[in-house]
Amino acid sequence: MTRTRMALIAVACITAGASVNVATDGGGPPRVGTRAEAPPYAATVATAAPSRASRSLSSLRLPKASPARSEELELPELVAEDPEAAARFAEMQTEPELRKLTIRQVAQLWGALNAERAVNWARSLPDAAERDSTFIDIANGLSSVDPARGVELREQFVAATRPDSALNNLVQQWAGYDFDAALAWTNARAPGAQRDDLLQRLIYVRAAAGDPAAAARLVTESSLSGEARTAAIASVAQEWTSRDGDAAQQWMQSLDSATLN
Repeated sequence: MTRTRMALIAVACITAGASVNVATDGGGPPRVGTRAEAPPYAATVATAAPSRASRSLSSLRLPKASPARSEELELPELVAEDPEAAARFAEMQTEPELRKLTIRQVAQLWGALNAERAVNWARSLPDAAERDSTFIDIANGLSSVDPARGVELREQFVAATRPDSALNNLVQQWAGYDFDAALAWTNARAPGAQRDDLLQRLIYVRAAAGDPAAAARLVTESSLSGEARTAAIASVAQEWTSRDGDAAQQWMQSLDSATLN
């Protein structure tokens, strides 16, 4: 199986339809993800009928990547063979929702194949909001094949200490592959709200993955303080209580006032 085909398979779930963001901020309940927040491995949501945009996309005639090709191409095939042509095709769409969907799919597919070229294309988009969302989509696509690089790419477009939901989700994806590496990267961040958000997310991930005791150790060993620490403790207690209420209660009772504040 070629690298290109493996990359396309890896991001197939991106182009399947709507998504649910299973990540949370501070251990709260899952929420429906926005374009900026949806992670690359989100689950597909079943719908009674395809949306107007998905119906339109399925009926579009895609440009052939070369004169030698006589059959119509699917969008992933076009991105693999001629991503610049796929990008031009996406930009030509005049129906707003269809344009958004097509640009998003091109960005994610291209990000998995060649993120640097995809970013160069995104920089040329005239609308600032569309451009910023496309940078996120490219990072999501890259994360589907290389989570660490996906995080590094998103890092280029965010302030050093400002919280960013897309970065949070990408770090969570990375943690699913290599938790220790994601945690080490997070701990190396400059102190501030961004690092606090990331630490809360990783603590929740560890607790939700079935190891609340390890998540509890992360809380006590972390640099979190104030409301951020309280939120992290609450997320661990919630997950631990659902598995072993007695153990969760013992842990909460062991926390001294300095730890709780």
